[in-house]
Amino acid sequence: MWNGVACAPGGRAGGARGAAPAVAAAPAAAAAAPAEAPAGGGGRGGGRGGPQTPEQIADAEYTRKWRQALPMQIFKDLKKMYSDAGVSIYAVKNLGVNASDEELEFQFAVAKELGATHVTAELPTDAAALKRVGDAALKAKIFAAYHTHLQGSITAFDQAFAASKGNMANVDLGHYVAAGGDPLVFLEKFHDKISSFHLKDRTKPEHCELNLAWGTGETPIKEILQMVKKNKWKMPASIELEYGVPQGSDAVTEVRKCVEFCRAALA
Repeated sequence: MWNGVACAPGGRAGGARGAAPAVAAAPAAAAAAPAEAPAGGGGRGGGRGGPQTPEQIADAEYTRKWRQALPMQIFKDLKKMYSDAGVSIYAVKNLGVNASDEELEFQFAVAKELGATHVTAELPTDAAALKRVGDAALKAKIFAAYHTHLQGSITAFDQAFAASKGNMANVDLGHYVAAGGDPLVFLEKFHDKISSFHLKDRTKPEHCELNLAWGTGETPIKEILQMVKKNKWKMPASIELEYGVPQGSDAVTEVRKCVEFCRAALA
C-alpha cells in the first residue's frame, strides 16, 4: 500500500510510467528515445521481434548509408538553434552498442558537434561490446554512458566500469528507488563515474513502485541535489516527466513544477 491505497494486482503498479492509483489521467510520455537499433547499426523495423526479414535488413543498410553520408553542417545548425535559445546539449542518445567502428566514429562526431560530453544507450550485458565501445569513446575523447531502469543496483555498472575507462553511468535515480536501492549511497560511491542522471519521484518496491508528482514519492530528490551541490560534483540532472499529468494541467506545466522543486531544494 501507499498512502492508504492498495497496490495494483501483480505488483509494479507504477511500472516505468505508471500514475498513482488516484490519478486517472494518462501519464505524460518523456522524451521519446528511438527504438533499439539492429546489430548492423539500425534502421526501421526488426531489432527486438526476432530475425529480420530481407526487406528489413536492406532497409537498415539503406538507412545506415544515408545516415553516414549526412553532412556535419546539419548538426552545426542544430546546435546553433539550441544555443540561440539558451539551451546547451550535454548528452545525445545515439549510441548503438552493436554499431560498426565507422558508425561509432560518426555517432561520437555528431555528439561532439552538438557540444555533448557523452552519448547514451541502455546498459548492455556483453562484456566485449562494453570494452569495444568504451575504448572507442575514450579514443574519440567522449564518454559512453549507460542508462538503467529497474535493473539498477549498486553493482549494475561494475562490468561496464571494469571493461573500459571510457564507460560511465547515465543512471536513473528514480528507477533506482523503485528497484529497492538507495540513490545517495550510489552517488557517494560512483560520483566520479556518473556523466549525468535522471530524476523522477518513485516509491519503493514494497510501496507499489509508483511514479508520482515530485515531493509525494520516496525518491530523496532534495537530498540528491544537495549532495551534488555540496560536493561540487559536475554531473547534469535530467527532469524526466513520467507521472500522470493531472486533469487540467499539461506536460509543460508539470515540468515547470519540477524545475521549481529543484530550485527550492537547492536554495
